Amino acid sequence: MGKRQIGELEPTELVVTIMISELATIPIQDIDAPLVNSILAIFTLVAVEITVSVLSMKSAFVRKMVSGKYSILIDEGKINVDEMRRIQLTVEELMEELRKEGVLNPSSVRYCMLETGGNMSVFTKKETNADTLPLVLVSDGKVITKNLKMLNIDRHKLEITVSEKYGMGLNELFMLLYSEGKFTAVNSRGEVCGG
Repeated sequence: MGKRQIGELEPTELVVTIMISELATIPIQDIDAPLVNSILAIFTLVAVEITVSVLSMKSAFVRKMVSGKYSILIDEGKINVDEMRRIQLTVEELMEELRKEGVLNPSSVRYCMLETGGNMSVFTKKETNADTLPLVLVSDGKVITKNLKMLNIDRHKLEITVSEKYGMGLNELFMLLYSEGKFTAVNSRGEVCGG
């Protein structure tokens, strides 16, 4: 789980942490219970958690299944009522989060997103002039086909664009964002590419 604090843990990580602490207390509470059983169960949980973490890094499908996807709650001052109902978020909870960010009126919000970790990201119309959210076209070195379709770009056309603009192939990119007609590329060494 790295160096994250309890408030930053994914729900599955929090459950595993609690289960490990429960398993560790069994031999302390029951002297007759073999210590090896608890140790074996703890190692199994840790192995499963590490496996799921590695799979989440390698697969967008597993990451979505384990962590979920962020929810757009406000888009250009308009509250997404269906999404709020889907995630069971009340107006009072939304307003409380907006007030924490110094926002009193949802109409002054350009975007408000509920992130996968449970935090809210709020961008007011004054803070950002972006008309659309950036689309991630390459994430962790993998092309996000769904986002390419949203832009009506196929993989071949993207490969040509990246080659012409940055002098490299898609396989050399770690991340590629598209926002308001501009690309932002990060190569596999973590360097932001010009262009």
